[in-house]
Amino acid sequence: MTHRVLLVREWDSQTSGSGCCGRLGDGHELAARADYHHNRMEMEAVGGLYRALRERYGSELEICVVDPRNMIWLAPAVWRDARARGMSVGDALRQVRAGISYNSVVVDGKVLFHGRVPHPDEAFEAVARELGAPAG
Repeated sequence: MTHRVLLVREWDSQTSGSGCCGRLGDGHELAARADYHHNRMEMEAVGGLYRALRERYGSELEICVVDPRNMIWLAPAVWRDARARGMSVGDALRQVRAGISYNSVVVDGKVLFHGRVPHPDEAFEAVARELGAPAG
């Protein structure tokens, strides 16, 4: 069985021109005012976590990096995964609520982290516990 990990990243503000397809960079006349540097740092940390999990687990995990604005896909994905693992309706709804938060790490419908990007070692331990395997 392939396990699914959802990494819900921070999002840039579309109103500044710093959306999913680009960002304001140094030298841009607006960069000093609204470069969303704090958001970008969190997004890059999620990218590092993705690479670390991919290196550690290879094809054993299906890892999806998700923009939290993609609610049409994200909420039902967390719901389906939570219910497939046998969670009650109430528990599954709690997982959806936490799982749609930015900087969430969700394994097979269970939210392991939300609101902060864990250090890769912390994520390895939590994912390994969830999969019932040694952290290695």
